[in-house]
Amino acid sequence: MKRKTRITRLNSRLLFLWGENMDITTAKAVVKCLEINVDFYRDLTVFLMKKHTKILADDLNWLTNSLNDEQAFVMKSRSMEEKRLALFNGLGLGNKSLKELSAEAPDEYKAKLTMLANQLEELVGSIKQINEETTELVKRKLDNQKEFVERAGFLERPETYDKNASKVAGGKSAPPKTIRQV
Repeated sequence: MKRKTRITRLNSRLLFLWGENMDITTAKAVVKCLEINVDFYRDLTVFLMKKHTKILADDLNWLTNSLNDEQAFVMKSRSMEEKRLALFNGLGLGNKSLKELSAEAPDEYKAKLTMLANQLEELVGSIKQINEETTELVKRKLDNQKEFVERAGFLERPETYDKNASKVAGGKSAPPKTIRQV
């Protein structure tokens, strides 16, 4: 019995590789994978929107504390993409677009795959837009800080201190200030 199931499953996958429609088992695997991706990218979108808001508010504490979360998102996205590629390549879908997958899916899965493909496309577009806006925002803030520093003249008059915590001007220690005792 097991051998017959394997042969049938193998035949349905081989048919799909030769250009036939996707079988139900393959469609279920693709749907599950895309649902996981949609959930992840939705969470990532929320995180990036919050990060953008915190940059606007100059909330350095939150931004510093969120670095580990951001790194976790990056690592998880890489892992998920590797798993998706392995799954799709194993199913013979490696070079197919989501629209092609939707078109080749069994009728009962076409609407679901189309919906998931549209959600993923929308989420990825939102993530790109948020990242572009955040990058531009950070550039403007850095330019403002640079202009402030230049206007204040901090770069022309650097203040340095010696080992005794006395201000050094022109390579020599400034004379210590005497404190008048009352």
